[in-house]
Amino acid sequence: MDDLLKLERNVRSIYARKLSLLASRYRFNLPVSDKDVPGSPRVLFLGNHSSGKSSFINYIAGADIQESGMAPTDDGFTLVTHGEEEETLDGQTLVSHPELDYQELASLGPEFLAKLCFKTYPSENLRQLTLIDSPGMIDSASSHQLRSYDFRECIRRFAESADLILFFFDPDKPGTTGEAISIFTKQLVGIDHKLLIVLNKVDLFDNIRDFARTYGTLCWNLSKTIPTKDTPRIYTTYLPGFATRPLEENAKPIPLEDFDISRDEVVSEIMRAPARRANNLVSGLLSHAHRLSVHVKVCLEAVLAYRRLVSRLWLGFTCILLLAAGTGWLARDWWFKSDWKVALNERNWDDLSEPGIALGIVIVLVAFFWWMLSFGLRNLRRSIETEEGIDVFFKRAYRDELSLKKRADLHATWESIKPGILDIMRAHGLRSLSASASSKKLLRKLDVAVEKEIPSLRCRIDPEQETASQPNTEEALESTDEQQLSTDQKND
Repeated sequence: MDDLLKLERNVRSIYARKLSLLASRYRFNLPVSDKDVPGSPRVLFLGNHSSGKSSFINYIAGADIQESGMAPTDDGFTLVTHGEEEETLDGQTLVSHPELDYQELASLGPEFLAKLCFKTYPSENLRQLTLIDSPGMIDSASSHQLRSYDFRECIRRFAESADLILFFFDPDKPGTTGEAISIFTKQLVGIDHKLLIVLNKVDLFDNIRDFARTYGTLCWNLSKTIPTKDTPRIYTTYLPGFATRPLEENAKPIPLEDFDISRDEVVSEIMRAPARRANNLVSGLLSHAHRLSVHVKVCLEAVLAYRRLVSRLWLGFTCILLLAAGTGWLARDWWFKSDWKVALNERNWDDLSEPGIALGIVIVLVAFFWWMLSFGLRNLRRSIETEEGIDVFFKRAYRDELSLKKRADLHATWESIKPGILDIMRAHGLRSLSASASSKKLLRKLDVAVEKEIPSLRCRIDPEQETASQPNTEEALESTDEQQLSTDQKND
């Protein structure tokens, strides 16, 4: 655990020295900052209601910490972690607690905090873990109709900071609800490497045919929801002693030995969360640094190109203005001594001096050319602030890299940050972005961090950290089974 804390300090330092200031100057939305690297590894439990999320948390902890049942039991989020004593904190107390790193959750609003709970329990399995229980998914196109807070935004925030995400399904609801579809296609995009899909409560099946039918249905629904070629692995498991539906008469129960192995694998992945956290911290830092680098380079290319074009327009405007003034000065004798002067005198404009007429003509010319310049600048900004226009600057910024390889990774990064750049340009304008020498220096330092400093952090991760920072999986399982058996006996 000491190695993990040291790694977190290094990650915070790089965020502060290399990312934060540059992100602020270019209005880049940095999901994690030097103050937002919480210490405890997190495991997020998602799924439909009554799919077994809370029961699985109780199974890991070896105690009935969370309420469970067939009907929805809670509409909020609960954070469960280790503590010397049993304690429960409400959301407002949690985000204002000086010793807990959850202040960033306050930005989700008071309605969310009213549904947030923090629990501690003296369980050894929780000593290096924080388990996050979530409300069951509902089949509604808009959760705002039934929830008082932005559920999808809360899921996104927790998913980004989590080191492992478990998505639970059960035999009664093997399909995906409206919220589940949105979560899979939006909030969990880009963090699939953290996701495990679990088909729980397989001990409720009367026979193997029902299991095969339900498993196939879940695979079919996921194939329509998750945009991947192959369906991800589905862990099929159950919790011993939790079956709530009796088998049909003369039904032969399906063998559960393989499902016991699958449950042990899920528990093992949960206990590996500290090791996952070390890798996720470095991977997340590298991803954010790379995205910020692309963002800044494209913005710099656009700002510099815009300023060059504006300088050329101003130069053209100045030349035209000087040319008009010079032409007027050279032609003044011809102008005021010609028949035009006679015509003006015949109209009783004798009191209008020659300098006054010349000044009026100059003012008209200046106004005309100023209007032309403003019109040209507006059209220039509009052409830049389009998807096609900004694509040109991306290709200019990476002309060397794109000329050597196709760089699908670079294109994917660009597509993910392009909407944010367009929003910045349309809301604040190109002139709000920096093109100073200090910004370019910060960008060079960021590139050095992406190429050398951040990858070196991964080399410092102790390969034996996984075994040193967590209890033996088999011992943890035996301890959990004994505690659960004792709890079941007490309930009986």
